[in-house]
Amino acid sequence: MNIGLRTAAGPRRAAAGRQGVLAALLAGTTLVGAACGPPVDDAPDTLWGTATAVEELAIGVEFGADEYMFGWIRSLAVAGDGTMYVSDSQANVVRMYDAAGTFVRTIGRQGQGPGEYSSAPYLRVRDDGTLLMRNPGSARISFFSPAGEYVDSLSARSGIGPIELDPQGNLYLLRGRGGSEMVKYSVEGEELGRIEMPPRETTSNTFLLGREDVWAFPLQTVSAWSPLGYPVTGRTDAYDIELRKPDGTVHVRRDLAPVPLASDERAEWEVFRRGILAQQRAMNDDQEADPIPSVKPFFRDLWVGDDGRIWVWRYVAAEKRDDIEPVPEQPDRPLLTWREPWTYDVFEPDGTLLGSVVVPERLRPFAFRGDRIWGAIIDEDGIEKVVRLRAIPEGS
Repeated sequence: MNIGLRTAAGPRRAAAGRQGVLAALLAGTTLVGAACGPPVDDAPDTLWGTATAVEELAIGVEFGADEYMFGWIRSLAVAGDGTMYVSDSQANVVRMYDAAGTFVRTIGRQGQGPGEYSSAPYLRVRDDGTLLMRNPGSARISFFSPAGEYVDSLSARSGIGPIELDPQGNLYLLRGRGGSEMVKYSVEGEELGRIEMPPRETTSNTFLLGREDVWAFPLQTVSAWSPLGYPVTGRTDAYDIELRKPDGTVHVRRDLAPVPLASDERAEWEVFRRGILAQQRAMNDDQEADPIPSVKPFFRDLWVGDDGRIWVWRYVAAEKRDDIEPVPEQPDRPLLTWREPWTYDVFEPDGTLLGSVVVPERLRPFAFRGDRIWGAIIDEDGIEKVVRLRAIPEGS
């Protein structure tokens, strides 16, 4: 079913760099102990201001060689030289592409032995170019050289989701009910300790738009792991994001008012909500979805990039659109003609606001580095693609 009630969101990622405190204050961003800047709706005085993520590269075709056809991308990792590793859950395969998007080779194979996987693995690349694969079906983490050759593997107690790293090359796996802790492992697989992760608490019942790949307006706690070695977390009903660094927590805040829903926008969402509830009741499902709020939460999700920059998917004012067409497989589904530009705020690891970036709708980001984003997207023709985007500031 494309549309369904949900009460929690899955784990995510995130990113970092260097700048001064003055730009943060001018942009309305607050660090611990810093004075609060004036309320703003964008970031005109920052290094980037408002930028647009422009497509630099796309890999994926509807017909052609198997190496360029994707079913559903589970994981994507990028090496320092731009080499991309793509884990496709439908084809159950890991493929390697150079920075120009040319297929290089298949990595590993299906199976239960060393260097093999039973289902599409989660991927991560170390600074030295070593590719790490975690098989979701086992506790094995396999290591491959930059040339794609199997090197070694280690066993760690099974965890949830991707492998995470820190600057020393230690490994982290999310574990516990709802992902309540990060378990730290050495390169040799020795457990070194555990770090508490904020539970993914959801305090409102909301629903997911399957085709649009967005949640409605959930109030929840979202978290990500920084490759600099600490959790990043925040509740969506306040623009207050905690960087829980080993030497003390840094708060990243923006002095913004909640974004209101226009009356026509809210009315459209309510029609949509009632349709979902009727659909659920017809299936003998008595779950409820909270009424559509009059103001939006501050953000939907957050990620941390390979360089420690924090990317926050922020709610913004919606725009009335005249190009929204009925979903072919659901012609009777109410139309949502009010749509938000998908907007990320980007912060340095010290909390300095770099600016805001508008990205393509339905982007599923997997890696961030500098001003670039690597992700997956289903285009207007329904083709799954790998994309590399670059943030281009207005006027550049």
